[in-house]
Amino acid sequence: MTSRPERKMVGLMADAGMPLVRALELEKTLPAQLGATLDSATDWELEVAEFSLPLDTKGEVELNEHASQLREAGKWDYLIYLTDLPKYENGEPVATSLNAGSQSAVVVLPALGIVRRKRLQRAVVQVLAALHGVGDPYLRDDGRVSAAVDPFSVERRVEAAQAEDDAFETVKGLRGRLLLLLGMVRSNRPWRLVPSLSTAMAAALATGAFGVFYTSIWSMADYLPPQRLALISLLSVIGMGSWLVLHNGLWERPVGVRHREKRVVYNLATVLTIVSAILLMYLVLFAVILTGALIIIDAKFLAQELGHDVGFGEYLNLSWLSASLGTLAGALGSSLDNEESVRKATFSSREYERRQIRLTKDDDDQ
Repeated sequence: MTSRPERKMVGLMADAGMPLVRALELEKTLPAQLGATLDSATDWELEVAEFSLPLDTKGEVELNEHASQLREAGKWDYLIYLTDLPKYENGEPVATSLNAGSQSAVVVLPALGIVRRKRLQRAVVQVLAALHGVGDPYLRDDGRVSAAVDPFSVERRVEAAQAEDDAFETVKGLRGRLLLLLGMVRSNRPWRLVPSLSTAMAAALATGAFGVFYTSIWSMADYLPPQRLALISLLSVIGMGSWLVLHNGLWERPVGVRHREKRVVYNLATVLTIVSAILLMYLVLFAVILTGALIIIDAKFLAQELGHDVGFGEYLNLSWLSASLGTLAGALGSSLDNEESVRKATFSSREYERRQIRLTKDDDDQ
């Protein structure tokens, strides 16, 4: 008579937004991988829950003090928490931290860089290997990640000094902080902010349309070299980005541990998020103006006005200049249609929301 395999339930708790999206992706593939790489004698099950933890007095996510309560409520053997809020240990950004005593772990998505599904899956498998008490399938004998798995690894592993302490993995050096910054921008999902720029888009399109009808803009676009057109584009994007950040009060002042570094990183992430959204808007504007120019302006008439033969390049330059002028004009006096959606994409705002969370009944009664 064969014995039934041991059953292990993994609770995968995730913040709203990108962490939840990634958690739902893992739900489909992770159980099979755990059976194949960690313990084939165990029947692995995974349950995803959308949930955000409060911050501790240092302004960081702290799972240990809530882990037992959450595991008991979910009837989970292991608890993994996916978060998009940065966490620091020993002055370095944390990628993962785990506590064997509470059978729980935190995975910080931004520290994984522009998260690929395989990279996140590896991080979750590694913390579960430690919690389950089996060997890490991705490590070499010297404790480093195999080059075949990640040839550019910048991870630094720190083992727990005592059983009740956390073990964690940080990303070290300048490259580690660059990965964190890119991961924060990715977590902000800048493409979702483009609809909030509809007012600016309308103003930019109306202004850019003048380039299709006014011959003086045709001549200017034909005269300017590509370097000058690129500079005008850059200035228009910077101008709109600066206006939106300052006008909508998106400059951040985080508090808590390492608040100075957070201020730099958070604001860089906010600026890059806004600039990325503007660049996407710019590309749409450019495509619309180019299409309009090709439809409305006859090539023979354009050649007559410019005094030389024309090709597709002249239409590109005209659309390039018109889109830049339109973007710059759209910035003046424009604002975000949905300021709240943008503020929720900033990390200080999410930290503030975490400070309002209460998990215990005693806290609710206060």
